[in-house]
Amino acid sequence: MEVFEYPIPPAPRTAVLVPWFSQKRLDRNRFDKNRFGKSGPPVRVFADGWGPEAAAFAPAAVAATLEQLCPLDRQAIPSLTHALIVLGRPGADRLTEEDRDRLWNTFRVPVFEQVIGKSGELLAAECEAHDGLHLESSRLPLENEYMDASPCPCGRKTPRIGGTQGAALLRRVAAYAR
Repeated sequence: MEVFEYPIPPAPRTAVLVPWFSQKRLDRNRFDKNRFGKSGPPVRVFADGWGPEAAAFAPAAVAATLEQLCPLDRQAIPSLTHALIVLGRPGADRLTEEDRDRLWNTFRVPVFEQVIGKSGELLAAECEAHDGLHLESSRLPLENEYMDASPCPCGRKTPRIGGTQGAALLRRVAAYAR
């Protein structure tokens, strides 16, 4: 099992509501000072989802499936101040604009999407530019996905899936016009 990766380091107190990640490996990585600093990532895995233990943890961010997030609201997670990370599996439906709007209206924090493999490996992840998911692994199946190879507004040059085709076209036109 891999360790959960927060979209924009350093990670705040984050409750991960799926059993796809190893808490033991996460705890071992707390001592990797080069990557996380002295105290390590304040991330806890709550394999059974949201409940009293997760609420007592008072997370600033939550990582969960869309199905887990939909029944929650701001009253259930009053400490939420940083982000929602919507976790999905390869081949599953991706977030729609309506999903994003609903989550924003409910929680008033940025929404990031990640695709996680069966072993907990990060396959694709959305950056702060929110213009598609950066490919993080060649093991992600890419049938019928729009690939955007143009540089991302975040500065990364890795290809992205699901980027807005119109945004990619506008970037190319703007580059040509210069």
